[in-house]
Amino acid sequence: MPRHSRAFAFYGPVQKHIEDKLHSELRPQHLEVKNESHGRKSDESHFHVLVVSEAFEGLKPLERHRLVNGLFTGQDGSLKFHSLRITAKTPAVWEEDKSVAKRPQCTGRGDGRVATDLEAL
Repeated sequence: MPRHSRAFAFYGPVQKHIEDKLHSELRPQHLEVKNESHGRKSDESHFHVLVVSEAFEGLKPLERHRLVNGLFTGQDGSLKFHSLRITAKTPAVWEEDKSVAKRPQCTGRGDGRVATDLEAL
């Protein structure tokens, strides 16, 4: 099982934080974290997480999404980076269907946040 997927040459502290948090909290059977940031990859503003874990057993898709999202939100409910696209599957569902939805087009008109150090997380 690969520790992470490096879709781009840049592998930064935000991506490492996401991977470490998912590994420690969900103990996934399969995990891919991709930096989908547009512009400079070092901005680390947009990520896709594909996580397969037994922790999702008995949870509806929305509950899985909320579980993952909750690992990265502040007390006010906001993300510390601009976008987190989540694909969360149980092992059984993953074995039947390894497809991932296509990423939506981002307008680039975010809220101006750029997470570049772990203290911001």
